Amino acid sequence: MTRQNKLIILITYLLILLLVMIAYRYNRAAHVKRLRADLTRITAEQNTTRTAENEVTRLSRLIPAEANSPAFIESLYTIARESGLKQHEVSTEAGKGSGTSRPGGSDATGLISKQILKINAAGSYRNFAEYVRRLQNIERFCRITNFTLSPDAAQLKGTLTVELYFLPVKR
Repeated sequence: MTRQNKLIILITYLLILLLVMIAYRYNRAAHVKRLRADLTRITAEQNTTRTAENEVTRLSRLIPAEANSPAFIESLYTIARESGLKQHEVSTEAGKGSGTSRPGGSDATGLISKQILKINAAGSYRNFAEYVRRLQNIERFCRITNFTLSPDAAQLKGTLTVELYFLPVKR
């Protein structure tokens, strides 16, 4: 083999090697671009899922799966003590109501149940105003359906009816 043939083989080898390297780099760049796009898509999906999980957590605190009336009543007594009400008594009504959570929903999974609580208290107008304000700020969906105040020897007596909502889970 002559020197010229060796040089031609070497140049051919280098050209083939150069073409293989260019093809590899191009393929690698496309692969990296595809992986970055997948990573961006997965990150967006994770953020969407995290947002949905946070919303579900917030909604399950607002309308939990169980009534958990004792804990709610305990928080009512705490609020009454912090508001300065003199007397505070909470009683539950025997009948629980329910309604559908979605219009036209006849399936049992869409039922919202409620626990009705009667609250009798005594105190000043400011005490009642603070009590109602704190009751509205409880992170739980409840509704005051009846609120009456009547004067009584240097203070007010009040009666509240509160509906406590929950979504019973079928097991």
